[in-house]
Amino acid sequence: MKTLIVIAISALALAAVPAALAGNGGNNNGNGDRIQKLQHRVDAFFDRCGTTSAGAPQKCVDVAQRAVERLQAIDAKVQQALGKNPKLHALDEQLQKDIGRFQDWLGTSG
Repeated sequence: MKTLIVIAISALALAAVPAALAGNGGNNNGNGDRIQKLQHRVDAFFDRCGTTSAGAPQKCVDVAQRAVERLQAIDAKVQQALGKNPKLHALDEQLQKDIGRFQDWLGTSG
């Protein structure tokens, strides 16, 4: 199960950047699907690791910390691309929301 969490978060970080920046031309459906997949992976983490880091296994804490770092890096790239592709606004909002969820889970402030 611990390996599954690591794989899910790693896949999230690796898949989101190229997918987010791809743009899909004039088709917004791809971005909506990507946002849903991102949300599903983040929700899976919270389902497995609980609502707070208190009492959570150290592996969950480590994954959450890496997720915050990776999501912040992805969000920075998405924000840079917003000027060229305003359709990424929904992805940017979701990334910021998920960063906040992980930070709340960890008990840290953004």
